[in-house]
Amino acid sequence: MTEKFLEKRAQAKLNHEPVLRDKSLELLIKTALENDCVRILEVGTNVGLSGIALLLSNKNAHLTGIEINEEKANQAIQNYKEFGVYERTQMFLGDATEIIPLLTGEYDLIFLDGPKGHYAEYLPNLMSNLKVGGIIFADNVLFRGYVNGKVKTPHKFNTTKNSMTKYLHSVTHDERLQTQIIDIEDGVSITKRIK
Repeated sequence: MTEKFLEKRAQAKLNHEPVLRDKSLELLIKTALENDCVRILEVGTNVGLSGIALLLSNKNAHLTGIEINEEKANQAIQNYKEFGVYERTQMFLGDATEIIPLLTGEYDLIFLDGPKGHYAEYLPNLMSNLKVGGIIFADNVLFRGYVNGKVKTPHKFNTTKNSMTKYLHSVTHDERLQTQIIDIEDGVSITKRIK
């Protein structure tokens, strides 16, 4: 990553933006490159930095982003322009629950980093848009250690924990999918569609 990009990430962290953690970002880029992911969907774009990293690492990649917060979506667009990748992006502003069912075509990579309590709900529709050989890379799947039982779940996070548990059960018990859960940072899962 360029010095300019690293500075932008550092600034976002200082501003308490929920940017993808460093090791998870490295793994996301490595996964995208190893699987030659060109058509990418990002659910939960925030200010666009993960998408920019993916686009900078592969000059042939195109990114479709979904972001519910208008201010964040506008910041992402500005950041795309600043890093010279805007022409390879498309942004949908709104609720991913409503937008995902309307998407057409197939994606090589779906990066899930939106509302943690909705991953399981998104999955059936995402499967319609995931090509065979395509990847779903999901962040925060161990959600603060609550999902794997390392940390006792406070009552207010039970719904999110249960939803994430359901998502992980779905991607590990579907014969069309092959899933690896990696216990780094807040936990990531890499799911490949094998048929």
